[in-house]
Amino acid sequence: MYKLLTEEIEQEVSREYGRRRAVIALFALILVLATGIVGFLPSYLLSSARESEVLERIRIQSNAGERGEEVELKAWLSKLNLELHTLTPDPYPDQPSVFIKNVLDQKTANVRLTSFSWVKVKNKVALSVDGIALNRQALIAFENSIESSEHFSGVTLPISNLAQDKDIDFQIKFAPSSTTPSVQKP
Repeated sequence: MYKLLTEEIEQEVSREYGRRRAVIALFALILVLATGIVGFLPSYLLSSARESEVLERIRIQSNAGERGEEVELKAWLSKLNLELHTLTPDPYPDQPSVFIKNVLDQKTANVRLTSFSWVKVKNKVALSVDGIALNRQALIAFENSIESSEHFSGVTLPISNLAQDKDIDFQIKFAPSSTTPSVQKP
């Protein structure tokens, strides 16, 4: 039947179909927006109420300030901490955990550490680290970082460790520095 219409009427009918499609699309869009607004409105109102409640609580607490009793308690606590700090003896200076932390601080990216050795004989501590370096440059960089550290002295790396090009197994021996600063107390 559409084919039987004249060209003018055919254009008029197609414009009418276009208008109707636009009206239906607009109606569908309005329906989706209205459904979304109705669905999200309660959540929005609740979150707005909670936000204003939290802001009010923050305002009240910031205006409250510290009471006199709280200031006295804080002063007493800081005085007690100072007295405890004074009475506490220095921590044991040769701690393996400090040694491991200092070595790990000096470790470079291409070096994997496999074991740590900490031996104390007649008040002298001997330290060693075993590991695998990706290449010579990584091993030398690791050795240099330990040598330049203020925590260690007497660093020795056997030259035989540098014979390989890649995946070098190594053992570095050294001693703690005599000028290593003592462990800081809090």
